[in-house]
Amino acid sequence: MARTAQPPGVRAIPGRAGLIPLWTVRCATALIGVLLGGVVWAGSAWIALPLVVAVGAAILPSTGLVALSLLLLVVSYAVNMPDGWPWLPVFVAGLHALFILYLLLLPLPRHGWISILALRALALPYLRLQALAQPVAFLALLVDDAGSNLVVVVAGVAAVSGWSLWLVRRRALRQADRVVGGTST
Repeated sequence: MARTAQPPGVRAIPGRAGLIPLWTVRCATALIGVLLGGVVWAGSAWIALPLVVAVGAAILPSTGLVALSLLLLVVSYAVNMPDGWPWLPVFVAGLHALFILYLLLLPLPRHGWISILALRALALPYLRLQALAQPVAFLALLVDDAGSNLVVVVAGVAAVSGWSLWLVRRRALRQADRVVGGTST
C-alpha cells in the first residue's frame, strides 16, 4: 500500500493546544510534597523518608503511597512544628493542594496528556476545601497556647472523615437510584 502525501499545512501529529504532559503535573505534585516534607522535617535525619514517599506517590499511582505521604506530613507537622506557627495556613493550603493533585493522578496513566481545562476544574473543589480548612487553621493560631497542633490534626481528621462518609453515601445513593431507575423501566 502506497503512502499518500500529507496535504500542505496539515501536521503529522495532531496539535496539543490546551494540553500539558502528565509528567509536568506529577513533577509539580512531587515538588509540593518535597517542599512540605522539607519544612516539617527540617533538621532531622528522617527527612529523606517523607521526601522519597512524596516523590513516589506522585510518580507511581498507588493509594498506599498517597495515604502514607499525607500521613507522614500531617503527623510530622503535629510532632515537629511549634504551636502558633505562623505559616500554618500556607502549610494547610499546600497539604490540600497535594491531596487534590494526588486524587487527580491516582486513576490516570503514568504517561499522557491532560487538559488545562481539567486542571482548572480542580480549582473549585480546592477552594471549597480551603473555605473549610482555612478558618480552622486561623482558629488554631488564635488558640496557639492551647495546643493548636492537636486542634488542627483532630479537626482535619474529622473533616476528612466526614467528607469521605459523605462521598460514600452519595455514591451509594446514586447507585441505588440507577438500580431502581433501571428496574422500573
